[in-house]
Amino acid sequence: MRFLMILPLFAATAACSGGEAPKQEEEAAASMEGGQWETSQEVTSFRSTDKATPALKAAAGDRSVGQACVEEGDKTKPPAELFAGAGYECKYKDSYIRGGRLNATLECERDALEGNINLQVSGSYTGTSFEGTVTATSFLSGDGDFVMASKISGRRTAPACAPKAEEEAKGKAKA
Repeated sequence: MRFLMILPLFAATAACSGGEAPKQEEEAAASMEGGQWETSQEVTSFRSTDKATPALKAAAGDRSVGQACVEEGDKTKPPAELFAGAGYECKYKDSYIRGGRLNATLECERDALEGNINLQVSGSYTGTSFEGTVTATSFLSGDGDFVMASKISGRRTAPACAPKAEEEAKGKAKA
């Protein structure tokens, strides 16, 4: 009987203590904020799709870091290099980048590879950061096709874009 009287006290104490306060997640933004962004990618898997040596040299665990500028007018469709990284020239096939959700398909080319590489990007974002996955599938004219999956994350590092090297050189030449 004594146990039955103490049980409600334990329940009340547990309910009132609250423990740790729940972490508040940053609200989803309508679009990504303009400015300078830094991205990092880590290859999570890489394999040949045609049983030939892949035309791109990569391995699980490879990491890369990149920079991209999101202009004010590009906030709902940022430059493709934000997701593709260095060495790719891409155009959007479709995209849905709104309300914290990120889904895009890009058609890319890369120097020294003849054919297309399609990138499927999915993830989530706030105004100043994003994270997700990128799956690259190649459609090359010869042997060496591959599928590569990566984790990607990015963060806004400055409210304004860094000057491009060409613009810096022109500015120094005029001075």
